[in-house]
Amino acid sequence: MNSRNLFKAIIPATFILLATACDKHPDILGTWTATPTRINNISAAADAMSTMSISFTYSPEGQTDHGQVIISSLIDANQPVSPTDPAVDEAYEVSVAATAVISGDWTYEDHDDDDILLFLNPATLQINVDPSGVTFSNNILTQRQQPEIDSLSAVTAQLWKASIAKAMKQQFSGLQKISDIKIRNGIMSCEIEDRDFTFRKSGE
Repeated sequence: MNSRNLFKAIIPATFILLATACDKHPDILGTWTATPTRINNISAAADAMSTMSISFTYSPEGQTDHGQVIISSLIDANQPVSPTDPAVDEAYEVSVAATAVISGDWTYEDHDDDDILLFLNPATLQINVDPSGVTFSNNILTQRQQPEIDSLSAVTAQLWKASIAKAMKQQFSGLQKISDIKIRNGIMSCEIEDRDFTFRKSGE
């Protein structure tokens, strides 16, 4: 076989090998949402839960082994608070709904078809705490209303934003790898920082 015919024979075989390798990758394209998990590092919260979603897109060039990623967390937190008015000595509870979003890039790890590396950009982190979403419950002991503290919502929102931002920077900094990805019937199981996670694909 001359060199030209040998080249023609090698090229199709190469494409077959590449296609076979790509077929081993799990199809992660789309948005995946996890079940709520507890967050322990928000200093302002006595109790906090986060629902994380991960959105994967392929590269603009159409390559399916890397692309862009957006990770968002919906955060529900609460904290018993003491009123600033000395005339009111009853305990209340503040509840906060917030969102945290960060973006970056992803790629399959070399020689490992079911592991993904994440490269999140800390500069893209956005925290949103809507003052109208900060609510004060009835007195947790007497169940009586205390409307005077509603005016604290805007100030409270800023304090919570700072606390949540610090916590989410720490949490997102640990999201560097998603391991052992398995996808079946719209459910993705995987491991992140030695913890098992289950995600459901949006729309399924």
